[in-house]
Amino acid sequence: MKKTITLLIVGLLFISGLGAATFTKTTTTDQFQIETTSASISEPVITEKEEFISIELEQATSYLMDTGKPMLPIIGKTFVYPAGTTLGDINVDFEKETFELEKKITPAPQKLPLNADLAEQMYVENPFDATVYDSSNLYPSESYDINTGAGRYNGEHVIFVTVNTYAQYSPSEDLLYVPSDITIDVSFDTPASPLFTADEYDLLIITDEQFTGDMQRLVDHKNSIGIKTVMETVQEIYPAYNGRDNPEDIKLRIKDAIEEWGIKYVLLAGGRKGQTHDWYIPSRTVHNDDGWEAGYESDLYYSDIYKTDDYVFEDWDSNGNGIFAEWSALSSRMDVIDYYPDVSVGRLPIRYTSEAGVVVDKIIDYETNADDSWFKNGVVVSGDTFPPSRGGSPGWYEGEMGTGHTVEALESNGFNMEKLWLSIPGAWTGPEDVINAISAGAGFVHFAGHSNPASWGNHPPDDTEHVFIDGIRIWDMNKLTNTGEYPIVMLGGCHSAQFNVTMANILSGIMEYGLGGYFFKDPFRFFYYEWVPHDLSSWFVIQKGGGAIGSMGNTGLGYGYVNEHADMGLGGWLDPRFFENHVNESLDDEVRNYLGPLHDSSLSDYITIIGNANKDQIDRKTIEEHVLLGDPSLRIGGV
Repeated sequence: MKKTITLLIVGLLFISGLGAATFTKTTTTDQFQIETTSASISEPVITEKEEFISIELEQATSYLMDTGKPMLPIIGKTFVYPAGTTLGDINVDFEKETFELEKKITPAPQKLPLNADLAEQMYVENPFDATVYDSSNLYPSESYDINTGAGRYNGEHVIFVTVNTYAQYSPSEDLLYVPSDITIDVSFDTPASPLFTADEYDLLIITDEQFTGDMQRLVDHKNSIGIKTVMETVQEIYPAYNGRDNPEDIKLRIKDAIEEWGIKYVLLAGGRKGQTHDWYIPSRTVHNDDGWEAGYESDLYYSDIYKTDDYVFEDWDSNGNGIFAEWSALSSRMDVIDYYPDVSVGRLPIRYTSEAGVVVDKIIDYETNADDSWFKNGVVVSGDTFPPSRGGSPGWYEGEMGTGHTVEALESNGFNMEKLWLSIPGAWTGPEDVINAISAGAGFVHFAGHSNPASWGNHPPDDTEHVFIDGIRIWDMNKLTNTGEYPIVMLGGCHSAQFNVTMANILSGIMEYGLGGYFFKDPFRFFYYEWVPHDLSSWFVIQKGGGAIGSMGNTGLGYGYVNEHADMGLGGWLDPRFFENHVNESLDDEVRNYLGPLHDSSLSDYITIIGNANKDQIDRKTIEEHVLLGDPSLRIGGV
């Protein structure tokens, strides 16, 4: 067990550490082991940027990004211990160096919706919180904080312990305090035996009896390639549990399956029942009201099974009022949630038996026949997500910055990358160019821009005329001819994976908004495209003879940063992380090369590095709405 702990801790240094000059030792007392980590912190680099200055630290793992407040470096360190570990005292000690500043520190940018009209409406250059900048109080008020969570790391159930140490700033006195010589002591006692020992099955397929015929074919295939698989229907699950609703029944069954069988993957095989509001496999609607939408779907609910308090059930309703995943600025009510994935969950958003046959055929074909002749090709598609016409500055192409990280990561692993960037003359001018690139065969495709459930596109560089170029639309899907050469697709934007859309929304929308509000006047609800028969991400997966083997996107309104901050958080950080982790050799093979664990790793990294989702509403939304549509046990690149 001690060997496992050491490997887990060392493995996580890549994700979140104190830098190269770090010293770690472990001592033992009568009750606890004590892990001591010490590091020396370099002096900050202070750079003038017009009316403000920026602060950089070599050891910084992320930045405080609270809109309008000083943007300050965070020095984070994460420890990982086996599930069942008892934590004792966690002590943080450091000195502070003081620096006198000649200008104010740059305020953090806005978190802007990836909706062009909303972004233009909301954008403020250099938002400035005078209540902080006019004060002599230190910002942030605390010099460090400690966050814990229960999740999986490199295939094991673990406890994460993250210590974030902050540079602090007295704005009215123009003084900056930077920690130096940080020492962290973590007292812990590992369990005498592992908390989880079952190893009967790897994959649980939860479906409706409507789809059992095709899903049995998938069960047989998975078992034949060494993924021990079992199937259950909701008709079997619902009578056996007494949760508050059907989603909680399913989540309780997943918990039992982890403990009784040792499952690592859950495939939710079903979506809406045709074009109705009913479900074959229900989703969990969260209640995180950002002012633009009161809620959206989240399959992360089914993945986050435990919380750190004695590894008990995480019901996403900490205040017990029956409103799940609640964040309400008006009422000040908020559920405190763990969020770390404990099991890899993916959804096949099938509505008809014909779609079930298509997706099962694609999975079997992919895992049996995929090869590097086409898999080692990648495609990125993007442009200027926030051009001057939408509030951004010339020369910063946010979508291309994010997909640029994907290019860099995959090229380092031998991929041939086709860059469909609007900054490259003629690279793509419309859907035909995107269709041709995907039809040529690719292992990965990464879109970054603007979308709705029916289409995706972006702006040309430095656009000042509100020009928008379509990239891919649901009615283009049957033009894809990449049979047998299916990519994993990341669709960065708004509502690109809103898998709860249904044509029944036409009637319900007219009843709610009236004919005028639905078709002819504000809010023009028809043009939200929530009435289409499938969202864009789903259509990629269910498309016969082409499309994708799996897709990821947002079920709600996506968010991003403008200009030079585009890759410092939100979708501009999260989406590329998926591809970066695929080539991160410090991660286990199961994480790097299986679709569900790879998707989970990017979410866990976001929680650990970028932000605790119980402190920032939009960081919270960024992870809640990011959904995987596909088989979580899929071997990337084939078996």
